[in-house]
Amino acid sequence: MQGYIFIFTILIASDFFVNQTHINIPGSIIGLIVLFLIFCINGKVTNSIDKSSKALLKYLPLFIIPIGVGIKELFVNIDTKLLLMLLVSVLSLILAVFITVFTIWIIKYFLKRIQNKKLFIGNDNKVEQE
Repeated sequence: MQGYIFIFTILIASDFFVNQTHINIPGSIIGLIVLFLIFCINGKVTNSIDKSSKALLKYLPLFIIPIGVGIKELFVNIDTKLLLMLLVSVLSLILAVFITVFTIWIIKYFLKRIQNKKLFIGNDNKVEQE
């Protein structure tokens, strides 16, 4: 029961924060970020939160329905701005692809540098042993 109370307290607090600051981010997203930060700081998830989250995870599709309704309410004039929404969607997709490719290139670059250092250090050790 403590896990449910903790999760819903974070959710209610994040919704209150969004209502007070009038930012355009859903309270549930802020709550997830807060939970993530709490778990990173603690380094573990307690048993009560683990059990509660597993029970809630079974009903995740039911939690997605209100999000879809909220998106529909957010875009009341969807017909008048359909072309703009499609343009923004395509541009964000292209941007996401480029960011992903760039991130993979950076990771490969650093992995190659690490492997080259290991090979270089390994060759020095072999020379010293002989």
